[in-house]
Amino acid sequence: MINHRMQWFLILQGFLFAGIGFSWEKNTALCIVFSSVGVLSSLSVGFLLRCGIQAIASLEDNIEQVIIGKKAEALSPLQHFLLPWHFLPVTMALAWIAMGVIKAANIG
Repeated sequence: MINHRMQWFLILQGFLFAGIGFSWEKNTALCIVFSSVGVLSSLSVGFLLRCGIQAIASLEDNIEQVIIGKKAEALSPLQHFLLPWHFLPVTMALAWIAMGVIKAANIG
């Protein structure tokens, strides 16, 4: 499940970045829309992935902590954050915010 959600997320982000690349010089409003959709989709998928991970963890009754798979070694908080399903939604949201700010700053 998580793998499929990550694939959908990355495909959507790729299309959005391609769209903003084509419209960067031509249409400022469209760039702001692409940036907004990118931020909102990153937050939404990030929340969805977190819920999926919590559901998987709740199914594992006999294991104290499930991170990557059964009987995986415990990770530090930084290592846990760097897992793709935690790191990529945050990174993409920040990238979209930066794109929107850059484009908005170039308006004037």
